[in-house]
Amino acid sequence: MRSLSTTFRYTLTRLRAQILGWGIGLALYGLMIVPFYRIFGAQQERFQQMIASYPPEFLAFFGADTASMLTPAGFLKMYAFSMLPLIIGIFAVVAGSGLFASDEEHGRLDLILAHPVGRTPFFLGRCLALGVAALLIALLGWLGFCILLHGSSLGISWGQMSLPFLSLLIQLLVYATLALLLSMLLPSRNLAAAFAGALLVVSYFLSSLAFLDARLEAVARILPHSYFQPVLSLQDLHLTWLAGLLGVCLVMTVLAWLRFVRRDVRLSGEGSWQAPLLRRRKPA
Repeated sequence: MRSLSTTFRYTLTRLRAQILGWGIGLALYGLMIVPFYRIFGAQQERFQQMIASYPPEFLAFFGADTASMLTPAGFLKMYAFSMLPLIIGIFAVVAGSGLFASDEEHGRLDLILAHPVGRTPFFLGRCLALGVAALLIALLGWLGFCILLHGSSLGISWGQMSLPFLSLLIQLLVYATLALLLSMLLPSRNLAAAFAGALLVVSYFLSSLAFLDARLEAVARILPHSYFQPVLSLQDLHLTWLAGLLGVCLVMTVLAWLRFVRRDVRLSGEGSWQAPLLRRRKPA
């Protein structure tokens, strides 16, 4: 238990620059976009004309339409939350893929594990720190979006604003655990980050294009971004979707843990495919 808490504190400290960078950046974006709705409302007729000039396909790509764009929920969905999973997902992919593979490839992990620390407490400590880091980034972003709410014309509460950030947090955890699992299976951290990042981008674009082409909807439904919910009402929040994504995170974390406790530590330049069917065979 002591080794778990020590690992947790050390890993969280190591992630503090990323937490502050991503969290403060997200908060500053909120401080900019929330007051903009007052300008949007003051020149509503002009914005209506501008939105009406947009091609319907452009609005559909972001899951919006001419009428919904004029509401607080539609405004935030279009201008604030539409691309956040894609942008902040970069943190999840980079942090998840490097949680263990970075130290492993630099020859540090074998030295750490040479100390009296069990593999399972070490694994759990680092995973918990990554989860808390994602939570802190989402929390800082939420605070940035909420600070100016009282003086804005959005007319929504801090509690309502927390719902999109809850869904955003789950998205971060999905891509972080995916990148973690891939780092245990692929020969290098770079490959793991590339595969997870590619899925992040493909998921975003396919989910957006599904509004334009119904044939893509079936494919988009198996990808994480389809379950991102930038809603401001509990009645519109699908808790089963959140629970399902958390279940997927748990499964990927368990698979990564099984791979971690059963494998030899690789040194830099010694990477190999960890999936049995792809593993390099040694010459006889």
